[in-house]
Amino acid sequence: MWLTAIMNLNNLNIQSFYRATLDHTMKTLLLILLATITSWSSMAIAANEVASGKVIGRHIFGLATDYQGDPVLINDKPLIYQQPGYQQEIVVDKQVFLISGFIHSIGGLYLTWLDNKKHPIDTKALNLATIDGLHTPTGGVLTPWNTLMISESQLLDAANPNAFINSFKYFYKGKESLVNPYKSGWTSEVIIMDTKGVAKVIKDYAIGRLFAQQIIIMPDGKTVYLLDKQGNLYCFIADHANSMAKGKLYALHRQQQQIKYVFLGKSSALKNKYKLKKISFKKIFKSRAAKNQQCPKKYHYIKTVYGEECLKLQRRNKKYAAFFEPLRMLGMKSIAPFSGENSKLNFDEKSLQLVFSTNNGVTSRFMLENNKNLQSQFIIKEPI
Repeated sequence: MWLTAIMNLNNLNIQSFYRATLDHTMKTLLLILLATITSWSSMAIAANEVASGKVIGRHIFGLATDYQGDPVLINDKPLIYQQPGYQQEIVVDKQVFLISGFIHSIGGLYLTWLDNKKHPIDTKALNLATIDGLHTPTGGVLTPWNTLMISESQLLDAANPNAFINSFKYFYKGKESLVNPYKSGWTSEVIIMDTKGVAKVIKDYAIGRLFAQQIIIMPDGKTVYLLDKQGNLYCFIADHANSMAKGKLYALHRQQQQIKYVFLGKSSALKNKYKLKKISFKKIFKSRAAKNQQCPKKYHYIKTVYGEECLKLQRRNKKYAAFFEPLRMLGMKSIAPFSGENSKLNFDEKSLQLVFSTNNGVTSRFMLENNKNLQSQFIIKEPI
C-alpha cells in the first residue's frame, strides 16, 4: 500500500528517485519517510513555493544528507530541516537556479531548478562530503565571479570540542572519530558549473577559520571584509581577482582615530587544507591554566570568549595559528573588537564607505582609499 501511494505521489518516477537520492540500503527508510508525508505532499506545489519537506522533481527538499549521501539520522529519525535560513538565485546561461541554505548544527545546501516563470521543477542536496560538511552555515553573498559565498558563523572551541562532536557526529553516521572542529568555521563557495546543475562546494581555506557573521566582497574581486559576532573585523586581500586561492589576512585594530591593519599571515587554500589533515589544538599551542591573571614564564595571558588562558605558540605551526585560531591570536596581539557585538556591516558603493551599525542605532562610516602597500583600492582611511 505504501509503495502504491508513493508511486502516485506527484507522479514521481520511483526508480529515478531511488537512483538520484539513496543507495539500496536506505530504500526501506525512504519508503517509511515518504509514506508519512503522503497525506500532504499529494497537493500540488504552488508556483513560487519551495518549502522544506516537499517533493520537488526527484527529491525531498530539505532532507538532510550525510557524508555518504544518505539521510542524516538522529536517534534513528531522518532530519528534515525547517525552512531555509537564506536563499539566493544564480543565473547560468539564462538558466535560473535557487540555492537554499539550512542553518543547523549539521547544515545543508539545496540546488533547485526554476523554470522561466520561477516555478521549482527539480531539486537536489549538494554534496558536502568533499568539504567535511557545514556547521550552521549562514549568510549568502553573491560574488563578482557568480558563485555564492557563505560562512560557518557559529563559534566552537577546538580546545573543548565535546559538545560540537556530539552534535555533528550524525553527519558521519555517529562516528565521533571523524569529527574535527578545525574543519568548521570557514567560508565556503557554491559553484554551479553548467545549465544542467553540475555543481560543487569548496571551502576557502586561504581566508581563514574566522567564523564570519557577515561578508562584504569589494568590487575588485580581491578585497574581502569579514565581521564576526564579537565585532572583530578581518580583511583578506587575494593575490588575484576573482579567486580566493591565495592571499594575505589582516585584523583591523582601532585606537581612537587611528586604524591599523595588523598582518596575520599569508597562505593558500592548498597549504591550509593540507595542514588541516594533521592539525590539533595541542600542535598550535601549549596551554596552562591562568591563576589570578598570571601565567608561567614564556606563556601569554589572554582573555577571550573562550575564557582565561595561558598560551605559548608551538614554533612549527606559528605561521598557521592565525588561520586556525584567529580569536586566540587576536588576544595574544592585544587586538580588541573593531565594532560592537552583533554589529551590521554594509558597503556604500556610491560614497565608497564601509558602514557599521550597532544594535542601539549608532552608525559609524569609514572612507576607503587605494593603498599600494596593501595592494587594494578599498582600504579604510579614517572614520568620518
